[in-house]
Amino acid sequence: MEKMPAEGFTLIELMSVVAIIGILAAIAIPNFLRYQLRSRFAELKTNVTAISKSEDSLRMSERVLCVGAPTGNYVAFTQVVPLGAPVAAGPSSQKIVWAAGDHLLASAIDWAVQGATYGQYRTATAAPPAGQVPCGNGLGNFGGALSVSANSDIDADGALATVGAWQPVRNATTGVIQTAAPALAILGGAGTTICAGVNQPPSIGDSQVTVCSSDNIF
Repeated sequence: MEKMPAEGFTLIELMSVVAIIGILAAIAIPNFLRYQLRSRFAELKTNVTAISKSEDSLRMSERVLCVGAPTGNYVAFTQVVPLGAPVAAGPSSQKIVWAAGDHLLASAIDWAVQGATYGQYRTATAAPPAGQVPCGNGLGNFGGALSVSANSDIDADGALATVGAWQPVRNATTGVIQTAAPALAILGGAGTTICAGVNQPPSIGDSQVTVCSSDNIF
């Protein structure tokens, strides 16, 4: 009885398959990791947009944040620092749960924060109303112009990335800027290559959320 030849893969075929898998992994894994970083970084743009909308709602309302505080203005708030991440340490590549005081600070402008965040956030104001009374407790000066900033270190390279948005005071008739939005209130070492001087670039519209860092992962 004739024997059937043994079937299988040769060593060369197996090595070829392993080499192909290795090449595909070398291409796919870095791209997947970069996609993860971009997904996490999207939090900053989402929150800067949410803060801007909350500030707009505050400015258009008659809500009084504290006794003697003016209405019809934006309000600055000092840096929201997640629990366990002091200002000196700055943000990290890990999500950090917010402290109770930071939740209160965010809720003052009706900005509802869900869960932990990768970023730290601040606002700054300009064109203060006459006789303003700052509220304290983390809330700063009132004003007609606003900037919103966020910093993070998603990729843990020690270089902070920055996202910002600006809203200047414009003449109601001509649309010309009367008071420029203040510079972004950022952490030391934050990247702002695209937004030179952390001011609103001429090519960026009012309240347009902008990635100011030239970090290549974004």
